[in-house]
Amino acid sequence: MTLAFGYIRRSSYKQQDNNSVEIQKAHILEYARRKGLSVPEEFIIIEDVTSAYSKRASQRKELMRLKGMMVETKIPTVIFYEESRMDRTAYTFVLDFYRPLKVVIPNILVYTTNSEDPFNPDNEQNKIALLLYRQESEIKSSRAVGNLIAHLEAEEKARPGSKVPYGYKQVKKMLTPNEDAEIVTFIYYLHSWGVSMGKIASILNEAEVISPSGKTWRTSTIENILKNPVYTGALIWDIKKSKTGRKYEFQDFHEPLINSSLKQISNINIQLQKSFGRLDTPFFFLNKLTCADCGNKLANQNGSTKRNGISYQYQYYVCRNCDYKLAIDELHEKLLPQTFKHVQSSITAQKMKTISESYLTQFQQSIKNNIAFLENSIDKAYSKGCIAIEQGDKELEEAAALLQLRYQASIDDLASYSKSADELKGALDSDAFFHRFNHLLNASLAITEKRLIILYFVDEILISPEKPPKLIFCENFFEQLLPLDKLQKQRGIQPDKLPKHIQPTGDKK
Repeated sequence: MTLAFGYIRRSSYKQQDNNSVEIQKAHILEYARRKGLSVPEEFIIIEDVTSAYSKRASQRKELMRLKGMMVETKIPTVIFYEESRMDRTAYTFVLDFYRPLKVVIPNILVYTTNSEDPFNPDNEQNKIALLLYRQESEIKSSRAVGNLIAHLEAEEKARPGSKVPYGYKQVKKMLTPNEDAEIVTFIYYLHSWGVSMGKIASILNEAEVISPSGKTWRTSTIENILKNPVYTGALIWDIKKSKTGRKYEFQDFHEPLINSSLKQISNINIQLQKSFGRLDTPFFFLNKLTCADCGNKLANQNGSTKRNGISYQYQYYVCRNCDYKLAIDELHEKLLPQTFKHVQSSITAQKMKTISESYLTQFQQSIKNNIAFLENSIDKAYSKGCIAIEQGDKELEEAAALLQLRYQASIDDLASYSKSADELKGALDSDAFFHRFNHLLNASLAITEKRLIILYFVDEILISPEKPPKLIFCENFFEQLLPLDKLQKQRGIQPDKLPKHIQPTGDKK
């Protein structure tokens, strides 16, 4: 018998509860039997929970995999359940799948189980079928968006129907923690101490924890959990399909699984890694060591090797200017105890907490000042835009509109910074922030934990072969994490790229 492929697409999570895949598969196999074709199990491609309306054909991974398999095997035949399984955009299946394959496989045959003749994109009946499915999707989408907006704007708030996030169960349209909630909290805790998403997935797999899909944990699974704001207790719905692009945000909507400060700390860790280098490095003091003789930062040198199954460690901090190197084990034995002793005394001292709270207050005031300046600049840009419209100056009008958008984007960024500062202040008030260090220092520390404590509390270490190391600690923990000077260099505004007559104006704060 002649071999053929079969393609099945299930468009939503709701269809996981019905027999959509089984029904499509049964029809495809029966159709193949009538046509004298054979569709082996491994030739049945299943695209799960993928919309053919919101995603064009080239964005559907399994459809593109099918395309590659057909080219590789030179098997020209594929069977779909119906045209709606091919496409709901009315054109991308033809552009991204059919016509490119036609060039490579001129005798391509695409069948649907509701027609005895092969699919032909130039056939009027096939064109009409694709257009009808697109129209059907547009009507369904418009109706669904309307219902969703009405639901979110109802006086009695309830969570709209959708997939229930891992770690929760849904009872009477409200989320409540389930038996997996502790796993979510554990994931966030590990990530807040610099453990990579890939490492977290490995830890859960080694512990034989069942993943949301019931299979192995992947980096992408961990990433989706860490990016989901639902775990802070917030309901956020961004309706991109709405003509107005509405976004709904309700804080404290359901019971949170994590303290929101954990997300902020994880974001801070990402920034620290960008500034100072890897967190999972054995060079704990990387980019924190300065040569006391020449003032240059010490580099790291790793000459470790393995011979006859035995590892030999040759790791050094190096001053290339003064031409000396320091073995990391010896240096760590000197510096780590001093660092941890300082941290232990600092986190129990009221002084650091007072300084931190004062700094966060100052930080938020600086944000308010910058937002006020930007709002004033928006008003001025708007006025110039109005003048441009009156004068028929299209270039000035467009430049003014662009500048308003840039200012508004900067305001949104600052508001996000302010929210982060609020959450960190809350953690300080509850002692949850410094308690995490106190608890950790009584345990055996992992590489990333040692590295982060150094990045948090050590400002600089002056060192040389002939002098004892001088540790300079941060008086204010948050100064390097939320630097005020960066607010003075607000991103998103590039005057040199704008026409001279629409430069930013206003008094500098």
